Amino acid sequence: MTAAVATTHGSSHRMPGLWSLLASQVGYQLRLLSRTPRAMFGSILMPAILLALRVGQVDRGSAGAAARTVPLVAGLAVLGLTSTAYVTYASSLVSARQDGVLRRWRTTPLPAVGYFCGKMVAAVLLAEGAAAVVIAIGVAMTGTHLDVAAVPVLAAVIAVGALAFAALATAVTVLIPTAESAFPVLAVTFYPLVLLSGAFGSLSVEPAWLTTLLSYLPAQPLVDAVTGALRHSAGVPPLPGRSLLVLAGWGAVGLLAAVRFFRWEPTRPPHGRTDRRTGDRSAGGSADRPRSQ
Repeated sequence: MTAAVATTHGSSHRMPGLWSLLASQVGYQLRLLSRTPRAMFGSILMPAILLALRVGQVDRGSAGAAARTVPLVAGLAVLGLTSTAYVTYASSLVSARQDGVLRRWRTTPLPAVGYFCGKMVAAVLLAEGAAAVVIAIGVAMTGTHLDVAAVPVLAAVIAVGALAFAALATAVTVLIPTAESAFPVLAVTFYPLVLLSGAFGSLSVEPAWLTTLLSYLPAQPLVDAVTGALRHSAGVPPLPGRSLLVLAGWGAVGLLAAVRFFRWEPTRPPHGRTDRRTGDRSAGGSADRPRSQ
């Protein structure tokens, strides 16, 4: 009987499995990202406002109106998803490191790979939702026909693109010492890329060398892939092999750089109170604090 009680007692305190921890982490990180006002503005509100302004300048009855509106919708959808998967994701990661949250996560039963997988998957899901909202708004505003068969291809392309940008964002955090310096660094590496790649609409003139360079960077292939899926009129559109290959390559580069150079420790001691149990100082109000499992 004693053995049975001991067995029952031990099973009641058994650690949850890896998949259970990962699912819990995805839900937790998704709630954190969705409650960030900057994420909602950059991923949905700003693209929707820009879309309304640009669509108002296009005469829908004119020849070639559809050719101009479809790349615009695709570009602004990419702007929204990359804002979530790159800017918001990287900013939250830098803040968590500065506040000492990442250091505390390492003391929990969740493996490091589980933390980053949960955070990246949450960013991808939120980016998918943001892109879907922007595309739906664009289709309603411009009258663009979206074939139902193209939706799975769109979802796959957006997921690969968001994952690639989240991996790159993880690597870029190495260059960001504090949360205060996060936005300037991210803006310098983000806005020129998406602007030149057509996220705000196609540019009238681009040098040939710049066009070639952009085709090997992650934003332009993503815009091209989304544009191709939106333009497809019947049946399942073919997978954009070259675009997916470029995005996968950049994702692999980001992951390898993150594994090699990522820093868990803050550059300087975080401001706030001191944890009596560990001696770590924390900001007290950090939203990304690990919960007890």
